[in-house]
Amino acid sequence: MTTDPLKAFFEAGEAPVVDQAFRAATMQRIAQRRLQLGLARAALAGLVVFVALLLLRPILVILVLNLPASFGQAVLMLAATGLLALAGYYLATRTVPLPAWVQRLL
Repeated sequence: MTTDPLKAFFEAGEAPVVDQAFRAATMQRIAQRRLQLGLARAALAGLVVFVALLLLRPILVILVLNLPASFGQAVLMLAATGLLALAGYYLATRTVPLPAWVQRLL
């Protein structure tokens, strides 16, 4: 006598109960891994920017010291405007995750 596996499955009764503790632990491990990867990415990006600025520092110092005062002020204003535009772009497109208290203000 052979038994039908599908029939045995449906006769077994209720579906297994979801283990909430297991799900919570798994979600916590996933969140921790994502946090670690995000922090590693941010640290690496910060290190790259730091090294680039460190290598470019002698050139930038020479350029800034040799500029006339009015031109230096114009460059400073352009840089500030560019940073403000970049910050506005990131806020408008929401590509940077903001803290909850900042999102409530916007």
